[in-house]
Amino acid sequence: MQEVGRVLKIEGKTITVQGGELGGCFGCMNQECRTNGHQFTAENAAGIGLSIGDLVEVSVSAGATASNAAAVLLPPVAGFALAYAAVSIAVPSSGDAPRAAAGVVGLLAGFLGVYALSRKNPAKSVPVVVRVVPPGPTPEAVPPPEEEALEDDK
Repeated sequence: MQEVGRVLKIEGKTITVQGGELGGCFGCMNQECRTNGHQFTAENAAGIGLSIGDLVEVSVSAGATASNAAAVLLPPVAGFALAYAAVSIAVPSSGDAPRAAAGVVGLLAGFLGVYALSRKNPAKSVPVVVRVVPPGPTPEAVPPPEEEALEDDK
């Protein structure tokens, strides 16, 4: 994940960034984040000189993003499968409806478990500041060449 945002607060190496301001966000499907901006914390591990109001590019490695996605999705899916199988084994004469209902309960239990654990132990992979974006048009805000050509023809 790479995102560009504006620095709101600096507390040592931890900074608060507000994303959702630039053209790169217009392709995003998260309407709340796009319109209001999403505030998140990032780490300035490289010790880049920052000040409040700077535009910065932050990044999270693809491996960290994939492992976080697996940690969020696997427990609920496993909960569904285990609950479905448990009802099938415990009550062999049960139909698909009770098995599916138990599966949905297992799915919800998995999501609640992930939520509870994420509150106690927040994700270790926080975004890291990569660079300060220079003033002026950013690559995310510049339209593709074909759109520029269409505007010139008008």
